[in-house]
Formats: sequence, structure tokens, C-alpha cells
Amino acid sequence: MAAGKDPNAVRARQLLKRRDVDGAVRLLQETLTGDTATCEAAELLGVILFRLKRHSEARDVFQLWTRLDPRDPAAWVNLGAALNVLGEHRAAADALRKAIQRDRKNAAAYYNLGIAEKALGHASNAVVAYTECLKIEPDSQEAAINLGNLLISQKQFSRAEKVLRAALEHAPKSAKLQRLLQKAEAGAAGTRVEISPFGRLVDEKELARRQTTVRKRELTAAQRNHERQFMREAVRELRHAIRPVVTLLDEDLPRHMHTLQMSVFQQDARYDSFSAYEGLCAAMKELDAAFETISSGIAEIRSELSKTDPGL
Repeated sequence: MAAGKDPNAVRARQLLKRRDVDGAVRLLQETLTGDTATCEAAELLGVILFRLKRHSEARDVFQLWTRLDPRDPAAWVNLGAALNVLGEHRAAADALRKAIQRDRKNAAAYYNLGIAEKALGHASNAVVAYTECLKIEPDSQEAAINLGNLLISQKQFSRAEKVLRAALEHAPKSAKLQRLLQKAEAGAAGTRVEISPFGRLVDEKELARRQTTVRKRELTAAQRNHERQFMREAVRELRHAIRPVVTLLDEDLPRHMHTLQMSVFQQDARYDSFSAYEGLCAAMKELDAAFETISSGIAEIRSELSKTDPGL
């Protein structure tokens, strides 16, 4: 079909104005069969089906749209949104990265990618996606709320406060943003205490009001020997867990970030942005796993020592 308005899409919009949704859907479905299919018809039908909550059908239409014009980022964004609703988050993330490859300033692509990454358990990637969305579209309340919740769950309270205060400048009457900011502020206040290596929380103001004394722990020879053996093994395991963290921080992450930067700014044709992003995601996943191992080890040490010193 020659470039220009699809007459069937025009007729479908007229039917929609007369509230004949079924008639518009039938007309567009007929248009999308065979050689009469157009991107305009696919976009309109997909949006109608999505709003009717016929998400599986909408996904199929959006997939057709991506085949009709794989260069159109809107087609990939709509496909990603439909896949997210259907719970197909990995496929959604793939579609949304393709949208970003075609339009790096597409706020909707980053927003929906944040949803997909969060559902996949990639919290760090979701934070990056929502942050990028807000850089492009600072007044996106939903992106700010989702990012704020993620940062609070990660105990990044100060960063959450900053994000939410910026969002409130655009929507000062938003009750959701105000409640979330209060939660972030409460979390930040709760972390303003000194923490010992074994997790003892010390309220500095309360400590200043007390007269404190130091006492020795009364341990039998057997208890002390057991504790020494346990600590040797625990420290050995922690050292083993920390080694990959050092490598990741010193070598892998900077390398992956450099590669991604080179691909984003297209300074070197050898770099593919999708592969660079995947490499960075893999490195971040390894880092999260290493930190989880370290946290587990510290928790085990705390639990063991509390058997002989309840104050720990």
C-alpha cells in the first residue's frame, strides 16, 4: 500500500467515535490479513485489544507490527508492555531493549523495562531503568514511585528521599509520593546509628546517657577452642567469597561499563549495545550473589557468637 493514511484505520476510528468497538475490531482484523496489513492498523488494533484487556491478542498484533516495521521503537515498546502484563517478563525485557536500541530517549521503554527487570528479580537493573526513565521524563509519577519503592527495599533511603522529593516538585499534591517519602525518611532516621562488625546497633544518644562498663566473656576452654575453630573456618570462607568481589569491582565492572558506554555513544563499531548491556547485567548478578554469600557468612558468625554472648 502506498505511504499515507490507511483508509481502513480511518474508518475504524470513525467507528470508535460512534462507540462501535466490535465493528472497529472486526474491520482492523480483516485489514491485517494478507497483503492489506499496515502498521497503522496494527497499532490501532493492538491498543484497542490491550485496553479491552485481551492481552494475548494484543501481544500477537504487536508482534505483527514489529515484523511490518522492525525499526519502529513504538512497536517494541507496546509488545514489551503486553508481554509484561502476560507475565512473560524475559521476552518483554528483550523487546524493550530492542526499543531502546532504536530510540535511546524513549521513556516508556525504560519504564516498562524497569517492570520486567523487577519481576525477573534484577533489582539493580530495574533501578537503572527507572532512573533513565526519569532523566527523560522527570514528571513520571509511576516511575518515581516504583523507583522509590525499590530503593527503600534496598535500604537506599537517602537516594529514595532525593528521588521522591524531586517527583513531588512535579506533583506536590500526590498522596502516594508523600506517603512514600515519609517511609523513606523514617528508614533513613532508623539507620542513623553506629553498627559494629557483628551487627550490634548502638544508639549514640542513649549510650551517652549511660555509664557503661566492659566485662570479659566467661568461656570454658572447650567453648573458646570451638569458637576459634569456627572463626578460622568462617574467615576462610569469607575470604574466598570476597576475592571475586575485588575482581569484579577492579576489573570486570569497569570493563563492562566502558564497553556499554562505547556502544551507547557509537564510538566503536565493534561494540554491540545489547551484548554490552547483557555483559554488565551478568557482572551485576555475580556481584549480588557474592554479596549475598558474604551477608550470609556474617549472619552465621553473629548467630554462633550469640550462643556465648547474648549481647551480640
